[in-house]
Amino acid sequence: MARHIYVHNPFCARKCPYCDFYSITKTELCEEFYKAAVREAELIGSVISDPAGTGSISGNNDKDTIYFGGGTPTLPDSRLICELLGALRKAFNIASDAEITLEANPSSVNAEKLSECRQAGFNRISLGVQSLDDGVLKTLGRLHDSQRAIDAIGEIKSAGFSNISADLITGVPGQTVEGILSDVKTFKELGIKHISTYSLSIEEGTAFFDRYRKTIEELVPPETEREMYHRTREYLQECGYETYEISNSAIPGFRSIHNSSYWNSCEYFAIGAGAHGYIGDMRYGHRDDVASYIEEMKSITSQEYKEFIEGKKGDLKSLYAEEILSEEDKMREVPFLRLRTTEGILLDDFLRRFGVEFEEVFGQAVKTNIEKGLLERKERTLRLTRSGLDLANIVIEDFL
Repeated sequence: MARHIYVHNPFCARKCPYCDFYSITKTELCEEFYKAAVREAELIGSVISDPAGTGSISGNNDKDTIYFGGGTPTLPDSRLICELLGALRKAFNIASDAEITLEANPSSVNAEKLSECRQAGFNRISLGVQSLDDGVLKTLGRLHDSQRAIDAIGEIKSAGFSNISADLITGVPGQTVEGILSDVKTFKELGIKHISTYSLSIEEGTAFFDRYRKTIEELVPPETEREMYHRTREYLQECGYETYEISNSAIPGFRSIHNSSYWNSCEYFAIGAGAHGYIGDMRYGHRDDVASYIEEMKSITSQEYKEFIEGKKGDLKSLYAEEILSEEDKMREVPFLRLRTTEGILLDDFLRRFGVEFEEVFGQAVKTNIEKGLLERKERTLRLTRSGLDLANIVIEDFL
């Protein structure tokens, strides 16, 4: 069974006004946090040999993966990042061909740090560019401009990384379709292998919520945002990228194996304050509290950690069970996750995993959405139509 590990680095130089992920700017806690994360890696490695698990709903996740997300994982000293990666590789006996991703921001990388990370074993970079339009970057509150993003890509390539992903945000006030397509063209020319395009989401608790919650549809009408989405998706395909998930496209051979593990119902371990994982029947999380996390990792025993991961112990100070999944819950997660992908729901895989045909469980939801033109059946798959992509959340709700 392939192992998938997510590490959440909670530190940022500054909070972006649109971001609702857990992050703090108290970088003086970095050293202690990374010591705690190494301790958690050792705890998991000492108590988990090879969990029985539920297995994958698809067969393309047979490689180990480690993913450092955030936050800004390239903000801390590279020594801390590389020491934690070393601890993870040792504790989990990670295979030599594993996909090991480091999220990065253009403003927090340099040639030396990138070289050290490459030597330590990172082999994939996910760069938070968001836009190559300086006006859009200013609106988004980013710390870099377009030239710095382009320079950062050059530094990443010079450090020996060939597997590079870049993020774009669409639906930003002041943005144009032509500007987004120009960004995609530039990424293609720069050799970017994977592009993630995320529609701007106005989340409660962010600065953008206060700024735009009453005006966003006036500034960016829904039909404009949808035009941005579809034209970008089509242009990516014209440029040779496979759009394999609602927000993700890649040159053939460069899909994100780690992210695909989520959509394929694979188990994954989580490390760090704000991180969330899935083991056995339990989806679990770490509280959004770095100080609490550091304290707990100093005092927790291997037995306590083992009992928690195995679902035999209640919530701890910083670790808690989000949900204990029944077999029915796991079935319902399949359309929730797989309808995000271009492949859609693989009916043979569902039958093999659960011993029942998908439409025996979800027949009415399938029938209703096919009649509405939002879902289509092709041989032994079910997937969203072009119209269904625009109403994905509504379609998925019918299965929950």
